[in-house]
Amino acid sequence: MKRLIFFLIFILTIGGCICVYLLQAPPVEQKKVPKLQIHTRTALRGRPTVDSKPIVYTKDVYRFSLDPQFISNLNSGKLERELLFTAGLAHRAKLKTARLDASLKTETNWQKMFSDMTKDIRFRPSASPIEVLLSGEEWLLRDTTGAAYTVVKTDSNVEVYLPNLREAFEANKTMPISLSKDLEISIKQTNRRWLIKDNGYKQAYSVVKGEGKLNVFQLSKFEILAFLFEADAASQDSLAQGKLPSKLLQEFVAEKIPLSRRARVSAGEDGMRWEINSPPLKYNIRNENNRLKVYLDLESRWLRIKVDDSTKGWVQSERGTIFEPPPPTLSSRQQAKERLLVLIDRLKEKAGLPNE
Repeated sequence: MKRLIFFLIFILTIGGCICVYLLQAPPVEQKKVPKLQIHTRTALRGRPTVDSKPIVYTKDVYRFSLDPQFISNLNSGKLERELLFTAGLAHRAKLKTARLDASLKTETNWQKMFSDMTKDIRFRPSASPIEVLLSGEEWLLRDTTGAAYTVVKTDSNVEVYLPNLREAFEANKTMPISLSKDLEISIKQTNRRWLIKDNGYKQAYSVVKGEGKLNVFQLSKFEILAFLFEADAASQDSLAQGKLPSKLLQEFVAEKIPLSRRARVSAGEDGMRWEINSPPLKYNIRNENNRLKVYLDLESRWLRIKVDDSTKGWVQSERGTIFEPPPPTLSSRQQAKERLLVLIDRLKEKAGLPNE
């Protein structure tokens, strides 16, 4: 009995020491600082008034290359692995591994299957569409553009998934890039060029198809939009035809916002975004929750910056930029500290004790 008591005391002592060690973990350090490029005369003024030259010009920065299979993610506008559809194998469910591999490769009409099972994805099979990842269990299905999908056998069915582009970004050996949850993907040139906007981390990435690979560039500028007003979605039919609706024009007048009657309207590829070019200004219109939100596009003009309370002002966004670093990576000790603090809070809640 005494041995058991001593053993319990020993375990509790060790556990207490470990908890103290974890709770004394140092705060998370932000090793990377925002990369700020300031104009020599205008950056810290109250408003942009002088056309000065920047200290250093910025360029889009090459980060890494990826397999073309992720074209399927970019065209679908989804970064994570996601189930697209499930199809029955019927009599092929009883085939042995090698025969099932051959059957999926030569006897399956993948083009028709995608057409029947998906809404927007069109599959154009290549000469050898199926690559065996695990015989009889998992395959990589690739079309003529290089876009690929993972096919997995489950019982008597096959499940077709999008690959995981987020994981490819964050686990890249050359230059891992963390992405926030607030992302937008747009097609700039069909099957050739895409834009990934990370609204959470205020970064933008251009993905360009090269020779057998996708090249990822970090853009030197991030789109800056200032919300102006919202309008009824009934005007979007005229916008889709490249026309400026009179009702929307009246809204601009009512808000005392300058807009030329000769302004040109261009539509985005997704049918939910439009741009009104009224030099020297540009306006972006987006359908959000069946309402048209109108924004002033500041991308080509000026960018408001604030480094701290004493360092703030404007820079020309064509010639200067800020790179906000992603959140720092926690050490294993800091991660354990976070989990321990969560556990302590839960125990306090169950005991009816205040958290502070």
